[in-house]
Amino acid sequence: MSKKTEQQRLEMPAHPMPVFRRNQDVKVFMGAGWAKGTVNQSDRDGCTVYLSQLRKTTRVRDARNIISL
Repeated sequence: MSKKTEQQRLEMPAHPMPVFRRNQDVKVFMGAGWAKGTVNQSDRDGCTVYLSQLRKTTRVRDARNIISL
């Protein structure tokens, strides 16, 4: 699988959100870069992810800002 450039990532549609399984490992794009996390809850409107390195929970509502590992 080839890595997408930042421009290719931003050209993707923001919706629909993919539905992830609980406890699935994902990467979330935060302002300073990508952070690894674990899915707590996922539905068609967004995904709640616990970021262990930052010790916080965040809600992702844009499909461009989350990728499965």
